[in-house]
Amino acid sequence: MCADRRRRTFTCISVVPIANRIVFDLDGHASKSASVLLVTIWELGEAAGPLFIAPLSEIFGRYMVMNAANLLFIVATIRAALSENTTTFIAARALTGLAVASNVLNPAIVGDIFASHERGSAMSLIMLAPLLGGAVGPAAAGAIAQKFGWRAVIWMGAGVAGVCEFLFLTCFGETYEVTILKRRSVDLRQKTGDDSLRTAYDEDEEGDWKKLLNAIWRPIIVLAGSGVLQSLSLYGAVSFTYFYVLATTLSDVLEDVYKLPTSLTGVSFMSFSNFPFQSNNGTMLMSNRYWRLTQCLPLPMASG
Repeated sequence: MCADRRRRTFTCISVVPIANRIVFDLDGHASKSASVLLVTIWELGEAAGPLFIAPLSEIFGRYMVMNAANLLFIVATIRAALSENTTTFIAARALTGLAVASNVLNPAIVGDIFASHERGSAMSLIMLAPLLGGAVGPAAAGAIAQKFGWRAVIWMGAGVAGVCEFLFLTCFGETYEVTILKRRSVDLRQKTGDDSLRTAYDEDEEGDWKKLLNAIWRPIIVLAGSGVLQSLSLYGAVSFTYFYVLATTLSDVLEDVYKLPTSLTGVSFMSFSNFPFQSNNGTMLMSNRYWRLTQCLPLPMASG
């Protein structure tokens, strides 16, 4: 999962320092609005995707949804590499953002596999992967695009995604308890011929698609009824706005004002991951220390 998150972030962020070059090569003229949309459109897919991906994983299991998202990512990345105009490239980027939204399953998979006291370190390790991808992606993309062209950057992302998907297909198994139990009950019914062998989850009369619809509406209802969540959402929106304003203008400043080549422009984006990297390491350290301290403290005695 760490490698998968790293290659997704690598592919999505690597176009930031070369967006202007992509637009100029595809359309024959520079367009700042097109280059900004090319960089930011994947966030639209990443924002909308969790509304469907998380509920679908509870219906069909983590394995099927993760692999479907990985395949969508590979196809969309290949389509982006073969694009002949900016519109097609932007549409392919939106699909990659939708596929990247399967990252929301990582905490659920960690919860399926690890005990509660081990999840902090596991999640910190998984969160470290996109930080590395976000740092290495632009730096590598700038150097590769300068020597081989921007399409080589996209093809490299597709190749890495293909390797990760092969590892997922061969090494990753289903982790969701409900799906595992349902499959075991089906196997037992087929082997024994006893249709009464069912799990507690098989008795749920609510249909799968009704569950999906309810799961999609649930976060919308919670958000509409919580002023705290609305405030946090607004804060996140403003923060992302400033981040992408900086990300989409930094390359112009470095290339036009300071006359830096594309390779060095990509290296400058590594600074974006410095503070999150240190914060993530602190979280991993404090999580382990907190667990050890809780084991040393005496249990409270009940009064009376």
